[in-house]
Amino acid sequence: MKRHTVGKRFRKIKGLRKSDPNAIIPEPPKQLQDYIEILTSKGVYINKVKYAIFQTKNGLKYPGLIASEKILSNETLVQVPRDLLLTTRHAFESPLKQMFLDHPQFFSNQFQSSWEDHQLMAFILYEYQRGPESEWHLLISNLPRDIDYLVFWSQEEQDLLDDEQLVKLARKQYQEFLLEYETLKFITDKYPQLFKPDIVTLENAKWIYTHLVTRCFGKYLAYVTMVPFCELFNHECTDVFYDFEYNADNPHKSEESEQTQVKELKEDEELSVTSSEGSYNSEDEISDSEYITDTYEQFKEFSFDDFSEQSTQKFYEEFSKTFDIKQQENEEEEEFNKRIKELQDQQIKMRKDFNIKLNLQREVFLLSRDCKTYVFQNIDYGDNYSIFFIGQMFAKLDKSIQEYINGGKAYFMAREDVKRIQLTCNTYRNNLYAFQKDIMKKPIYQTSYFQQKRSKNQNQPQETVDSILSQPLDPECEYYKQVWEKDKFDKFVMKASSKDQFEQGAQVYFCYGRLSNRMMLMRYGMSLEYNKYDHVHLRIEYLKYLQSNEAIWLVHKYQLSKYKRFKLKHTTFPLDFIVFCKSIYWTFNVHSLDSFFKIQDLKLERKALQLALEILVEEISKFSDKLEENEKLLYDNTLGYHEYFAVIYRLERQRIYHHNINLIKICIVVIDRMLDGIPFDQATEKTQFDFDYCETNRIILKKYFEQMRYALYLPK
Repeated sequence: MKRHTVGKRFRKIKGLRKSDPNAIIPEPPKQLQDYIEILTSKGVYINKVKYAIFQTKNGLKYPGLIASEKILSNETLVQVPRDLLLTTRHAFESPLKQMFLDHPQFFSNQFQSSWEDHQLMAFILYEYQRGPESEWHLLISNLPRDIDYLVFWSQEEQDLLDDEQLVKLARKQYQEFLLEYETLKFITDKYPQLFKPDIVTLENAKWIYTHLVTRCFGKYLAYVTMVPFCELFNHECTDVFYDFEYNADNPHKSEESEQTQVKELKEDEELSVTSSEGSYNSEDEISDSEYITDTYEQFKEFSFDDFSEQSTQKFYEEFSKTFDIKQQENEEEEEFNKRIKELQDQQIKMRKDFNIKLNLQREVFLLSRDCKTYVFQNIDYGDNYSIFFIGQMFAKLDKSIQEYINGGKAYFMAREDVKRIQLTCNTYRNNLYAFQKDIMKKPIYQTSYFQQKRSKNQNQPQETVDSILSQPLDPECEYYKQVWEKDKFDKFVMKASSKDQFEQGAQVYFCYGRLSNRMMLMRYGMSLEYNKYDHVHLRIEYLKYLQSNEAIWLVHKYQLSKYKRFKLKHTTFPLDFIVFCKSIYWTFNVHSLDSFFKIQDLKLERKALQLALEILVEEISKFSDKLEENEKLLYDNTLGYHEYFAVIYRLERQRIYHHNINLIKICIVVIDRMLDGIPFDQATEKTQFDFDYCETNRIILKKYFEQMRYALYLPK
C-alpha cells in the first residue's frame, strides 16, 4: 500500500538509502587506514561500510561511510569490543586522578553538570601530548581539526542564520566555553609535571571540546563515551541506531539483548522513519523568553479592606449626625426620653444592618477571591491561551462584586454569579488538561508552573574561575564514587533498524536523534534539508491582543513572558497556535466553553484561522531573502561550509512557514465550503493550496478535519 507521509516524501526527494552517483571511494588517509587495521586486529567488526567522500549541492566535500554492498534490515554494521571505548572512567583512573580529587569544584558531579566533559578534555589533552606512547594515540590523532559547530562560528557567519535568539544562545555558550577553558588552564598550570606548557591552549581546547560535543555517545551508556570508527557516521533521518551485545556467559545477558533476525524487505514493505528503535529523543528547548517588568497603572485590583475602611468611615460620619438631638420647646421630659429611646433603637438597627451588609459583601468578596485562588492553583497563567480566558473570568467576577456593592445586583444573584464562574473555570481546567494530554501530548502541571519557569530564568551572578574554584568543600562529603564500574555489555554495535536498508553505493547514516536544525547547529555545526524533525519557533507578542484590563494587569503583576511561543512543524498541524488565535475572539456567554479547545462554531474557527494566516504571512515577510533565492544559493560554489548550512537553516524555516500557511489556507477553504452547505466529504476534497501533496496534507489534517465533521452535527 502506497504511503504519503511527510517522511516518505522527504526521503524520496533526498534519495536517502539510494545509491549516490557523486560519491567517491578513495584510499583512506594513511593515518585512518592504520587506525582501521589496528582496530580490526583488536576485534572491531566492520560490515558492508567503507570510508568515502561525498559532496553537498554546491560541491563541498565531506567524509562519511558508504554501503559497499546492499545493507539489509537488522544488519550489524559495526561491532566494537567494550574495552576499546574511551570513557570518563579511563580519565578518572589515570595519572590525572589526584588533580581531579584536588579540584572537585570543576571535576565532580556534585558541582558541575558537565563534569565528564571537563575530565575527558583534560585527559584527552594529556594523552595527546604523549603521542604514539598513548594507547589512545590513533583515536585522538584521527579527530579532525577542521570541524566545529555553531558556538565557534564567527559573528558574521552566525548572523547569516537570521535567527537572533539562536545567535544569542550560541554566543552565551561560547562565553561558557571560555570560562571552562580558563578554569582548566588555571588548574593544569599547577601541574607542570603532567602538562607541557604548549598543550592546554585555546586552539587545542576548541578542538577537543568540539569532539566532546559532536562525537561522543552517552544516552544509554554508563559514561560519556568515544567510540572508535563510529564517529565517521554522518547524521540523517534514517533509523540506524546503536545497541549493545552480550557474550553467552555474561550474567547481564537477557532475551531482549538477543540479535534480531536480519532480513531483506520486499518491494511493497515501506521503509519508515517513524520508528525510533534505538534512537533517542532530544530536547529542543532554547529559552528565549523576555519578561514584562514594568507596572500597569490603568487598573487597580479591588481591595476589600480599603472598601471596608471607607464604608465604615462613611457610615459613622452619617451615624454621628443622629446624635444631634435636642429637647424641643414645651416638650415633656417623658416625651423627650421616649424619642431618645427610639433614636437609640434606630441607631442599634443601623449598626446591625450596616454590619450585616458589610459581612455579606465580605462573604461575596471572599467567594470571588476563593474562585481566583482556585484558578491560580489549577491553571497556568503563562500557557499559550489561558490568560485570555482568565482575564474574562476575573473581569466578570469584579463586575459582579461592583454591581452588588453598588446596589445594582441582589446578594443571591452575586453569589450565583461567583458559583457559576467557578464551575466555568473548573470545566475550562478539565478541557485544558484534556487538550494538553490528548491532543498536544504534553505533561499536566497541577501547580502554577509559570512561577517555576519564571524563577529558572532570573539573572544569576556571572561565574568566574575564582568563584568556581573557591566554592567551599565539605570534608565529610565524597565527591567521587569509590568504584567506577565498567559497562555491563561486551560489544557496542551500530545496526540498521527493522525497517531500514541501504542500496549499494548509498551513504550510510546514523540517526543522532530527532533533532531540529536549530539543535543540530548547536551540537554538530550542520543543518539538513528536508529535515522531518525540524521546526520553527514562532514568537508572538500577545499583549496587543488582550482585551480586558484584568488580563493585562495579571501579565504585569506576575511578570509573565512577553511572548507566546509555538512550534511550527512539517508533520503536524499547529493546533495550539489555532487555539491561541481562537482565544483572542472567544467571548464568555457568547461562545460555548467547549468551543475554546474544540471546533464547535465554524465562524469562530474561521476567524481564528484567518488571524493565524495573517500572523504567519507577516512573519515570513521578515526574511531578508525569498525562499527561491535561498534554493538557488545552495548551488553557489563560492559558499563555504558555514555559509552553506546557514542557507539551509534559513531555507528550511521558510519551507515550514510556507507549508503551514498552505495548511491553514486549505482549512479556510474547507470551512468556507461547509458554511456554503457543501457536504463534508466534498468540502474536504483537494484545494488549490494542496498542489501535489493532497494525500500528505490530509494525513496531517486528519484530526482537525474530524473535529470539523463533528461540528456539523451539533445543534445550532
